[in-house]
Amino acid sequence: MNQVAVDIWPVLLPTILSAIALYIGFINKMRTQISVLEEKVSNLEGECDKATAKMTDMAHTNAVLEEKVKRLEMRQDSFSKKNDEVINLIQEFKLEMTEKIGHMSEGMIKIQSDVEVINKTIAVFDSGVVSKRKKK
Repeated sequence: MNQVAVDIWPVLLPTILSAIALYIGFINKMRTQISVLEEKVSNLEGECDKATAKMTDMAHTNAVLEEKVKRLEMRQDSFSKKNDEVINLIQEFKLEMTEKIGHMSEGMIKIQSDVEVINKTIAVFDSGVVSKRKKK
């Protein structure tokens, strides 16, 4: 048995030493990969925090914009009401003017007939005004 141990020992010792060296190398590689992953995770957390801050800012900006839109809609409604009032006033003025022009037309027709009657009864000459008399 001593002879077997002596024969195997020169092969077994380097194999065990190389297995231990490989194991230590594997552990060292894993530590390096874990540190790289931890750094990447911390970078991603920082980016997530920045994105969350941007989202919060965007939500605030969105709320401000919604408030401004509401104010603009209220102003537009107010201006629309004022426009409607002005249009109604113009229409009322138009109707009133149409009525007055109608009354003026009636008056003008009466004046025109009166002037025609006066023209038929009075003749103007260079020597003076002479009244035309109807012949019977």
